[in-house]
Amino acid sequence: MSEDSTSDDRGDVPPWWEESVEIREELDLPGYDAPKFEDGVYVHTVVEKLESRYDCQIQFVDPSPSEVSRWEIRVDGQPIDTVFRTRDVDANTVFQVDADEFETIVADAEITSRD
Repeated sequence: MSEDSTSDDRGDVPPWWEESVEIREELDLPGYDAPKFEDGVYVHTVVEKLESRYDCQIQFVDPSPSEVSRWEIRVDGQPIDTVFRTRDVDANTVFQVDADEFETIVADAEITSRD
């Protein structure tokens, strides 16, 4: 994980992480950090928790790539909201919403879809 990460628990990394780190070091590439929310929480940790809680699939999709990167949040293939995606100084993805707000967006969509 990066030195400025707020979620440095090694259990948070996906299985392919260590190999990616080794390859980047061999090629002298900048460090990679998994996509985060603006509060520094790793996206995959929140998505996995919500998918399990609501028995759904959550995706971030860029429906029309452009200079302004506004991505759709989809639950089971249905768009529920949009969020801006930016890059940090090392070109790592940052979604411009905090983890708590993202959880509320998904929870509200799931509650509405089940009514």
